[in-house]
Amino acid sequence: MKIVNLDPGMPGPGELRIRQTAIGVNFADVHYRRGTAPKHSMAKLPIPFTPGLEGVGFVDAVGDGVTQFAIGDRIAYASASLTIGAYAEVRLFPADRCFILPGDIKDVDAAALLYRAITVQGIIRQCYPVKAGDTILLHAAAGGIGSILSQWAHHLGATVIGTVSSQDKVARAIANGCAHAIVHTEEDFVARTLKITGGRGVDVCFDGVGIAVFLPSLKAIRRYGTMVSFGQASGLVDPIDPIELQHEGLYLTKFSGGTYNEDVAEYQARAADVVQAIQAGVFALGNHLVYPLDEVVHAHDDLENRRTVGSLVLVP
Repeated sequence: MKIVNLDPGMPGPGELRIRQTAIGVNFADVHYRRGTAPKHSMAKLPIPFTPGLEGVGFVDAVGDGVTQFAIGDRIAYASASLTIGAYAEVRLFPADRCFILPGDIKDVDAAALLYRAITVQGIIRQCYPVKAGDTILLHAAAGGIGSILSQWAHHLGATVIGTVSSQDKVARAIANGCAHAIVHTEEDFVARTLKITGGRGVDVCFDGVGIAVFLPSLKAIRRYGTMVSFGQASGLVDPIDPIELQHEGLYLTKFSGGTYNEDVAEYQARAADVVQAIQAGVFALGNHLVYPLDEVVHAHDDLENRRTVGSLVLVP
């Protein structure tokens, strides 16, 4: 990656030009950069391309037909692969994918939370509706999405068993709402999960890690429980034989932000739910890693090599 000068021009019909103040960094950005994102997502990318899936800023110019925003409005967006290109000081963006950001939510907090929280909203409201009394196995519990999911699930009354990659991430996982934290590099997380649940297994496993933990995780889920795959930080999951699911009657689903947020009305409803959750105090705020935009290579290097906890934000 390198910084280049590029004039985005004026917005076309239905577009805004946004002068950005904060930009979220997600592991999905790493996958796009490396070419390891799912094939259907990679096929949509122009080469070369600008990474980035979410941002916060002010409306700088308004295209024809846009009536819901005016110059100077403070807005945000977080819309998966549909509108990639957030790593920029100024960009063009579809107005129907933006929403007004309330004044009591800071720019950096919004950029750190929105894409991940909208993802989490789809995972815990639709893939598997989390409810009080549920027991959850959550991989990468100290990461960006894991931190948000554990906080929200804890708020809903669920018991979260979180796995982390090292001892120094245990405290963060616990602080974010995990009732138990397992260092999966040091002990068998399946055996520990079954012990915690008295041999029953968890109601649902949320997996953003992928191939390194996917198949073993099936053994930690109760009969008729659910596996939700939403990421592949360790690599894409190999094709699975349905027979792997039949012995315990397990349900398997795969979350994709591009699919779940394709419909504008659904996307806006998810965003509104997330904004309300932020305002309700569901998430801890302010504990983010902030990098200048011109240090984006450093940010990706830290993220890829697991030197980070929580969310990363670029500031132009």
